Amino acid sequence: MTENPLLRSYLTAAGVASGREGQADATLRRGQFHDVVLIGDMAYRFPRDEESRRLLPSRVAVLRLLGACPMPVAVPGLRSDAAVGWPLGRCHAVLQRVPGEPIEPDQLAGPAATAAAIADLAELLDQLAALGSDAAVRRAVPPADPRSWQRFADDVSGVLFPLMSAEGRARAQGELSRVQALDPAGEALVHGDLGGTNLLWTLAEPGPRLTGILDWDEAHIGSQADDLASLAVTLGWPLATKLDARRHHGRTPTVAAARAIAATFALQQALPAALSEDKEALDDGLSGYRES
Repeated sequence: MTENPLLRSYLTAAGVASGREGQADATLRRGQFHDVVLIGDMAYRFPRDEESRRLLPSRVAVLRLLGACPMPVAVPGLRSDAAVGWPLGRCHAVLQRVPGEPIEPDQLAGPAATAAAIADLAELLDQLAALGSDAAVRRAVPPADPRSWQRFADDVSGVLFPLMSAEGRARAQGELSRVQALDPAGEALVHGDLGGTNLLWTLAEPGPRLTGILDWDEAHIGSQADDLASLAVTLGWPLATKLDARRHHGRTPTVAAARAIAATFALQQALPAALSEDKEALDDGLSGYRES
């Protein structure tokens, strides 16, 4: 059995016997809200806090639904939800791992690779837009909160402003003012965190091809500006602008809203970190809002 105490406890909770073949290759990946144990082609997802544990059944239901929907890329398949109602530390869902790996923006350098990536991403966003009108999807996935940005601004001012410098508060006030002017409503199925390590690719010619999307916890019905913002921060604004233009006949109607949303990403990281007392994530999120 592994020497990592936390990993050992998760393996025990998951019922993975010490002699099972492949357990020696078990790895633990820690996230802000979940820990994931990877063994072979399976991922055991453990909530890290009570709120994430409470939400796990509904999030598992979304994965079950997505598994039955036509998608141009793979999503984590649900292998077992037998333990989603268990206490924290034992509560988990078992998921099928998705093929592919995250990439760096420079791996999409060159016209051919960029065009291939834009084609894959456009197909994904088009399908998410179509799924937003599916009755089953709309029953399982909540609509965007019309007051979400106002609530976010109120929470940031109450929790994070006391931790900022005067200059940092002025910067944050400007960012919050711009994002509060946006309407979060829309008709698309929105992933909610469509960037970073949630995008999985496989190597191909003329460039990597999008093969999988992880972490649908923030899925909702709303504006695709949310997803374009995440894509832009991960892959660059030039690619995101070309992607928006491809989908809207040469126009880029979503870019301005996406820029306003992307400007709040550091605050979006810092706020839950402050509430959960995650000092490392908090310090990282507020690094641009404190005295240098």
